[in-house]
Amino acid sequence: MILQLFNSYFLLALSILSFATAVPVPDPYNDDEISVYIVPGNRTFPEGIARQLNSPYFYVGSVINGDIYRGSVHEEHLVPFLTGSAYNLTGAAGMKIDCKDRLYIAGGGSGTLFVFDLHTKKLLHRFSNGFSGQNQTLLNDLAIDEAGNVYVTDTVQPTLFRIKASEVDSPTVDLPLEKWIDLTGALGPGANGIVVTEDQKHLLVADIFAGEIWRVVISSRKVDKVDIAGGLIGAPDGLLIRHDILYAVNALPEVGQSVRVIEMHPGYLSGTQVRSITSELLEKPSTAAFDGDDFLVVNFQFDAIQGPALPVLPFTVVRIPIEG
Repeated sequence: MILQLFNSYFLLALSILSFATAVPVPDPYNDDEISVYIVPGNRTFPEGIARQLNSPYFYVGSVINGDIYRGSVHEEHLVPFLTGSAYNLTGAAGMKIDCKDRLYIAGGGSGTLFVFDLHTKKLLHRFSNGFSGQNQTLLNDLAIDEAGNVYVTDTVQPTLFRIKASEVDSPTVDLPLEKWIDLTGALGPGANGIVVTEDQKHLLVADIFAGEIWRVVISSRKVDKVDIAGGLIGAPDGLLIRHDILYAVNALPEVGQSVRVIEMHPGYLSGTQVRSITSELLEKPSTAAFDGDDFLVVNFQFDAIQGPALPVLPFTVVRIPIEG
């Protein structure tokens, strides 16, 4: 059942995933404590989310048409921000914002990662991996290290891609994605959420199909499976990390709608699942972003994209306390 569900998920170029990797400070803009934010549209299916620090804004994207919506933590309703078709952005998956307010969007089955200036809405870059089509590629999520390098997962290709910081600062719009690590024989297919550890030496990558977390040593490109005690972690989608606590959004309601909390041990080769964060507001979530002491969680509802189930409307982003 699970395999069939995710095979169909591939065919629709749906990506799962997405989270911020930097450790944010508590934000003064989130004091209104709205619990439910409304995403426009009856067929939006929002998947990724990115929180813009030092502002009240956050952004989500539609896997159906690539449209990007902006929300304010003070306002109940999100509003249209970018029209995907204007940039050949046909589906938006994982999203991140860097320290220069550049929005990065994993483009799923297009095999392209898009970069926009949030202030001008200008398209800065399109990084392509050379593949296209739902059966060939599914750029799913990304993480940005403190130096500005970008690491990108692909749920179909057994490859971890990289964008160097110098490429992001380049004036050239269309550039290739570097095939940084061949994951054949290790992780994948199934690479999904990704974070940079706080020591800036490692990446942690979710395998949504196997229910595993993998560690990548950035300097050597060595890839190892993380040994996690404390029970199965379900189907890990988007990841977040703060103070060496890893948070994994569980993508399958069959094993519980939740964010799994994993205490990582020194070296990041092992960890212990210590609890599961649940809420009645969760509706088949995909990704989350930190907002002070809360999560902003996207209710994706991926199982309703091709039916026969219908989505619960409206689509929402919900605020969930990190500490229960």
